[in-house]
Amino acid sequence: MEFGNLYIIATPIGNSDDITLRAIKTLKDLDFISCEDTRITAKLCYIHDIVCKGKLIPYHEHNSYKMLPKIIKKLKEGLNVGFVSDAGTPLISDPGFKLVKAALENNIIVKSIPGPSAVTAAISIAGISSDQFNFMGFLPKKKSLRIKKIELMLNLNSSIIIFEAPRRLLNTLSEIYSILGNRNVSVIREITKIHEENINGKINYVLDKIKNKNIKGELVVLIEKKEKKEIIMDKNKIISMLNKKIPKLGVSAASKEISKKTLLKRDNIYKLALEIKNVNKKND
Repeated sequence: MEFGNLYIIATPIGNSDDITLRAIKTLKDLDFISCEDTRITAKLCYIHDIVCKGKLIPYHEHNSYKMLPKIIKKLKEGLNVGFVSDAGTPLISDPGFKLVKAALENNIIVKSIPGPSAVTAAISIAGISSDQFNFMGFLPKKKSLRIKKIELMLNLNSSIIIFEAPRRLLNTLSEIYSILGNRNVSVIREITKIHEENINGKINYVLDKIKNKNIKGELVVLIEKKEKKEIIMDKNKIISMLNKKIPKLGVSAASKEISKKTLLKRDNIYKLALEIKNVNKKND
């Protein structure tokens, strides 16, 4: 028996008119539609005259272990199945990865029906350099883990895109400011929806703009890559800076501050700072 195909279908991220003609046709022709929230998908189908009664299969992070084998079974029976997320292009911060991986492992053809994506839509209006970018999804909720993730961004020579919840936006931007410095950012809220808003500028300006604002809705945050400054500094100059900063700030904080000012790698400065500290101990 010939296997069915798995279709990964992009749906609107806010404005229902943004669905593609191909997506509508595909959804109409499918035997089953797997989706994160059947209510959201049923509403979309109703708007576009897509008959979906008896075709929707709930598939999300809480039931994927149970539903995944059932979906694969239907595909192996020759039925065509689609997967849609609640909004946008599937597999970007949603549970579809396991489904696609399982389909490919079972020699099932996976087809893309492209369309809206919050990531690419945000890039197009952010005014942030986009020749290279890293998408990092949602940062960890726990502060210590979030800090570690932001510190990893220090070594990236590209713009960075994250999703964030409104209640954490102020703290996250403050932490980014503290670690990455005063970079250009763009905070895009409710993209493609009625209340779409783009707040952009240096992080300190954006922080001041939102500190007393009741931010609501879905957020995409874009962070400009570090500026290309050819700063050539000899070792003696760095040692002089560290000797002034270490007694006041300690090794770690001094290394971080000088790294920001010089755009030199923090790890290299930190190693040099430790050497200075050890030499000073011996001389005491």
